[in-house]
Parts: sequence; C-alpha cells; structure tokens
Amino acid sequence: MESHDPGPIQRRHPPRHSGPATAAATFIRRLIVLAALGCAAFLAAGMAYGDPRFAGVLNFRIGSGDQPASRQDDSGRDDSGQDPAGQDQTGVDRAGQAGQPGHGGGTGGAESGASGGPGGAPPSGLEEAATPLGTPAPPPEPSSSYKFLAVNNDGSPVGYSPCRPLHYVVNASLAPEGAAGLVSLAIQEISRATGIQFVDDGATDEKPSDQRAPYQPGAYGERWAPLLISWTTPDAAPKLGGKVIGTGGSTHYSYGNGPKSYVTGSLELDAPQMATELERPDGTAYATAVILHELGHVMGLEHVDDPVQLMYPEIGAPDGLAPGDLNGLYQLSKAPCRKDL
Repeated sequence: MESHDPGPIQRRHPPRHSGPATAAATFIRRLIVLAALGCAAFLAAGMAYGDPRFAGVLNFRIGSGDQPASRQDDSGRDDSGQDPAGQDQTGVDRAGQAGQPGHGGGTGGAESGASGGPGGAPPSGLEEAATPLGTPAPPPEPSSSYKFLAVNNDGSPVGYSPCRPLHYVVNASLAPEGAAGLVSLAIQEISRATGIQFVDDGATDEKPSDQRAPYQPGAYGERWAPLLISWTTPDAAPKLGGKVIGTGGSTHYSYGNGPKSYVTGSLELDAPQMATELERPDGTAYATAVILHELGHVMGLEHVDDPVQLMYPEIGAPDGLAPGDLNGLYQLSKAPCRKDL
C-alpha cells in the first residue's frame, strides 16, 4: 500500500482583525488578565509570609462547604487559633476507625496584672512548691514528632507549673457504661509522662462552657478553678457537633508581656458516641486513646502530621502515647514554677 505524507500539520487560527473596536477590547482583556495575575501574586506572597490579613481574605473559602468525613474542623477557633474562651483547644472525632482534626497553634489567653480578688485571679502561689512535685519518666527513645499549642516569646512551650498540683473535677452524670476508671487511668499515664501531680477533687455538676471563667471563687474557693472533665452531649457542648467525639484545651495566664502558664482547662467527651464506641471489641482502647489525646491538648500539645503519634488528628490504631507524644510531654514538664500565679 502506498502511503501519502500529507505534510506538516498546522494549527488553524481564526482570522485576525485590527479594527479599532477589536483592538480596544483586546487591550482591556489584557489589562484584566494582568490585574488578576498581580492580585494572585500579591495574595500568594502575603499567605507565604503568614500575614493574617491575607489569610482573612480567603477565610470564606477555607473550610467552607461540605468537608470530607476524615477532615472536619472541631476546634471552634478564629483565624488566630484562639477560641472565644481564650483556650488553646482542639479535639478529635471519629469517622469509622479514624478521628478528626482540629486546628491548633493558639497564642491567646487571659492576660492580667491582677494579683488576686474576684476580678480575675486568685491570690498567687497557692500550693506552689519551690521545686517540681514529680519527676517525669524519660522518653524511651528520642523523637521530634511533636508540636506545642502555644509558646512564649523565648520559644519555650507554654505548660502548667510542675511545682503545684493540677486539681480536676469530673461531671460523670452522663458517663456511659464501661467508662468507669478510664479518665483516672489516662490521667495517671499523663502524670507519669509530665511529672504533673493531679488531684481528684471529686464530682461536680458544673457544665462545660466556651466562656468558662478560670477563677470561680464562689464555686471553688480562692484558687484557680480545677480542670473540668465532662461527659456531655453536643447540645451542651456545641463543639462536639457532627462526628467530633472529644475536645480539650487549657487557658493560659500572664502578667503583661511576661511568660504564660496554663492555670486551668476543660475536656469534653461526647457521651452518646463514647457509649457506641465502648460496645465495640476495641472500644475501651479507643476511648482511652481519645481521652489521652484530649489530655495531650490540655497539657499543651498540638496535632502533628506523623500518623504514628497519638497526637495525629486521626486515631486509627489506638496504641497509646508514642515516642513523639512522650517527648513533647517531657518538654512540657520543664515549664517554670510560678509563685507569682
């Protein structure tokens, strides 16, 4: 068969005209394209350098619309990473066998120069010793797979004073069957990792609140309010909406521009969802992992990108605290004593 070479293939273009109207339209289109490119470059530069003004421009796009079940915001924060109550608060939820992310990095918190009284802070130094009360267990192996929710101006992580006990109360009125003892066991594990000495102040009827005051002398006396752990519902704690199964965080306090320290916090667990999880074969291990994850946030840990760590946003294999988690908690144990708080 004889072949025929049709010759080079040429792209066909529509005829070009140079009339005045067409030229003007072409000029305007080019101006629009150039302006769009300039705006895009301007925004990209602002986002790259972390300017919050540029992040705010795109806020109506970021996180809007239907999100995949495996990635759902449960933090309730504004763009700065601070939630309305001044807490560094994130959480984890579950879709099938995976938890969900929140957004950390909060640097806000209550700041006051008050030395005491009902206006904002209790008398300083209550139960504060001269040295840490406990000695944290050294991590079994080094790891840098950890992040902190907040840092001071010198780069040190914000944590609780290791020189005073951290009191806590539990609202267990809605605790599901099988939940008894889970909180205390998780607290013991966190205490070993941080050296923080926890004190169980018993039951409470206090309800979770986004605006929880860190100082409640009428309810708890002349001291910082204890850490509030609540078995609750999304109706009482709206941040537990959707598939979110738990949230946790702490409020930090400072004098002026001085170093910040956490003084109290809260942890909310979705009782109905936890009840369902506890009916599964791995339910106890998963529920414990959720509580440990949220206590990690309470102590000052942020989510990480390493799926091996418990502070990864998704809990797939609830194996407890991993090396990165333990190293991060160990660093938090080095927070300074705070006789002034």
